Order: sequence, then structure tokens, then C-alpha cells
Amino acid sequence: MNTFISEISGIGMVPILKAGEPADAVSLACVLRKHGVDAMLLTGETACDAIREIHKEYPDFLVGAGNITEKEQVKQVVQAGAKWIACAGIQENLVRWCRDNGVEIVPGVSTASEIETAIACGLTCVQFFPAQASGGTAALRAFAQAYPQMRFLVSGGIDRDNLHEFLGEPNVLAAVGDFIVSESSLSDKNWEQAETEIASAVKHLLGFELIHLGVNQDSCEEAVQTAQTLCNLFHFTYYKKPKSHFAGRGFEILNQNGRGKNGHIGIYTPYPEKAMRYLGKQGVRFVEESITRNKKTKAINFVYLDLEIAGFGVHLINPDVKMKV
Repeated sequence: MNTFISEISGIGMVPILKAGEPADAVSLACVLRKHGVDAMLLTGETACDAIREIHKEYPDFLVGAGNITEKEQVKQVVQAGAKWIACAGIQENLVRWCRDNGVEIVPGVSTASEIETAIACGLTCVQFFPAQASGGTAALRAFAQAYPQMRFLVSGGIDRDNLHEFLGEPNVLAAVGDFIVSESSLSDKNWEQAETEIASAVKHLLGFELIHLGVNQDSCEEAVQTAQTLCNLFHFTYYKKPKSHFAGRGFEILNQNGRGKNGHIGIYTPYPEKAMRYLGKQGVRFVEESITRNKKTKAINFVYLDLEIAGFGVHLINPDVKMKV
């Protein structure tokens, strides 16, 4: 996995907007960075100037240029500081030129033949565009069967209502769209409102929620007794696990003391790897040896944070098996 693919996958969502005044693009980049969204895609006549100003202020920011159709455009935006370019369609000559000159290009595709053109050019990441109108997640699943090596940005018809539907597909890296920050906030230069919208979008992306409370016990026998007591009292479903026992999905009773002197807190997120990146931006570290992965997708589905809160260990989880109350 190259650096661009790794970074864009960790971010998970990329705002696309028509560039206006370059100073406004810099202000938006500042707010996006504050909330861990270190990328944007700019289009329009002033995109090159906006990219140049963003690159001056934030050299590591993944600012890209969209709707690119010609080699001369590529040269201009890359010289200005663009880290990547995106196209609505795929031109083999343009893709090969970008590849030969070290330019990260994400062409648009919507058919199998276009994907095969991208593969022939040596690409492993393309933009599924327009995603919703071209078959949505059903098409992505079909592409996954035929082209397991290909990864996608999805764009076109993506909003908060279907974001998780698309990001839930293992071959999707990130969603590109205008659902992260509103056009009105940008046109009014209302950066306070823009920040509220971006923070809300990040919250929606990561979907954090308490999934269970972990209780330490000294033996398997004690754990079984505690779990069964909770189940009998509150009509929870009992689940036996290799190292613990669950009373519904809300209580995990461990066979022995685990991380956290008082127990642990399990936090659900649909994308633990993306959550690790966002939390890492806040200085959080993780216990590498605690990581487990989904058996099918190999994506991280469990990891402990290297900290305690009020004596409780904290871990992220997206369980392979969903439990009932």
C-alpha cells in the first residue's frame, strides 16, 4: 500500500469544492486539519492559486486538484503543490504520463473495461464515479470479485445517509463529496459554522458508542456466576467466549483480571483503523500487541488504547459477530 492510499484511507472522507478566494481555501484547510481531515479536492479556475497557498501554509496537507483533463493542467497544479489529481474519466495517455512522472492520479471509472485500463496502467486506486448512479455498492461488490486488487474512492451521490453503506465495502478507501461542509458556510465565510459541520461529519464517520463494560474476575467460575446473575435478573442473552462471558452485549465478564484495574470500556466504531488515525492525531497511542483483525478482510477490528480512564482500560472494537441484548 503506497503512502497516498494509506493516508487517504485513514482520513476516510474528502471534501470537494469549487475554489474561490485562495485565502478562504487556506482557512478551510485550517479547520479541516483541526479535526483530522487532512485532505481536500479543489476544482475551478482559481484551484491552482488556492492549492499554492494551502501548500505554503500546510505542506503536508493532501490537497488535490479535480476535474483534470490535460497534461498541462497536471503540470500547473503539481507545480503549485497538489499532492494528487482526480479525473471524472480515464485517459490512458494521461494516466501513463502521470505514472511516469511520479504524479498520484485517481481517474474516474464506472465500468469493468475502464478498471482494466487502469490496471493495465499500473494503478491500484481509482475513483468510482458517479458512484450512486453507476450501481452503488452492488457494483462495488461485483468489482471486488473481478478485481480484488483494486481500491476505490467513491464520488457522486454520496451523502451522510449512505456514507456508511459505501465505506462498509472492503474495497472502498474513502468517500469524496460535499457532505462534509456546506456551500453556504463557505460562501458566507462562516468558519465557526464550517467547523461545527466538519466536527459533526467526523463524529458521524467514526460512529463512536459504548458497546460494553468489562468486569474483571479472578476465575472462570466467578465470571460465569456473575454473567448468569446479570442474565437472570435482566433477561440478557448469555454468550460464552474463550476468555470471557457476556451478559447481553453490554457486559463482558472476564475470567481473570484484564487491562484496567477497575475493568475496561469497549467503544464501538465501524472503522477501527480510521479511528486509530483520528485518535492518534490527538496524541493517543495504542497497544500494538492487543490488535486483532477481521478474519475475512484482515482489517483491524480490535485494539486497546495505551491509557486508562478512571482506572478503566479502553479498547476500540468492531466485532465480527454481532450480539443481541
